[in-house]
Amino acid sequence: MENQNQPHKTEIAPNWDYRRRCFANLLRMGHCAPTVMKSILDISSTEKEWLVKLSAGMPGGIGNTGFECGAVTSPLALLGIRYGLHEVDHGLPVIFDKGHALCQHFLASHKTLQCREIRGKDRFPYHCIGPVTRSPELFLAALDGNHQEIILAAGRSSYSRLYSHLVENNFHCAQAVLIHLGYAPEQNQELFDATSAFMGGTLFMGRTCSAFTAGVMAIGLRTGEIEDSLLRVIRLLAIMTVGGNAFDEKINKFNRSMNRGYKLSRWFTKEFGSTQCRAITNCDFSDLTGVNNYIEGDCFTRCKQIAEKVAAKVQTMIST
Repeated sequence: MENQNQPHKTEIAPNWDYRRRCFANLLRMGHCAPTVMKSILDISSTEKEWLVKLSAGMPGGIGNTGFECGAVTSPLALLGIRYGLHEVDHGLPVIFDKGHALCQHFLASHKTLQCREIRGKDRFPYHCIGPVTRSPELFLAALDGNHQEIILAAGRSSYSRLYSHLVENNFHCAQAVLIHLGYAPEQNQELFDATSAFMGGTLFMGRTCSAFTAGVMAIGLRTGEIEDSLLRVIRLLAIMTVGGNAFDEKINKFNRSMNRGYKLSRWFTKEFGSTQCRAITNCDFSDLTGVNNYIEGDCFTRCKQIAEKVAAKVQTMIST
């Protein structure tokens, strides 16, 4: 389990109506990220089907790689829709405080952000139910207050320096991929806002490369379908339980996007050695030394190249 400093812990009261809504959606959709996305949209009485498709390849820890749980990534995208990168406070966009608050709440509840640690080795995904059904509560808790205390002073200083460097170079890891895929910020502002938290390996935490994350999102957005069948999900769970191929594309409509995301991860790992930002850059962004190493080592140039290559690969995948 992850060991991450938690400057404060807030008790979040359960909302059983939200949990029932999430569970009902999970029974019809079968996968974490799109279920959470749709549930929070339902709770806010918002119709944005494209966001559900955006999350279609994210189950299983971003393209089924086992890293950031879909019950984290979908709320982060929705926080991005809410705040974007427009409002900056103490050197960082507000999305950083809100996003780190969400992650801290999730860690306090589940001890890890990683899908593979939540899921464990059980065939039936029993341990995934809690994170999915609690996700709206954690999302709303992150919305409440400014949460500036979540990012400690040393980390904020490092993050601010890195953010300034990227702004000066007009670069955002995830958004660069979208631009290379032909999306223009002026015509797709909400889409770009949704990816706001995905830079520097998710909010500069050095986790999954945000260019790779954007690639998985783009696959879902362009080719994703939405599952909405209780009977098909029951079959999916039965196949999981007996150890069959539950991710066959005929079993669940989200499987195609998730499988393509996993295929992208295999290519990405072969190209760059890992899907994890810290492993690729060898830099810890929470530390000023790590940020200085990134800047002085001109790592930004390689990140630009990675974004270009991811977009080219995704374009090939969605064209076939």
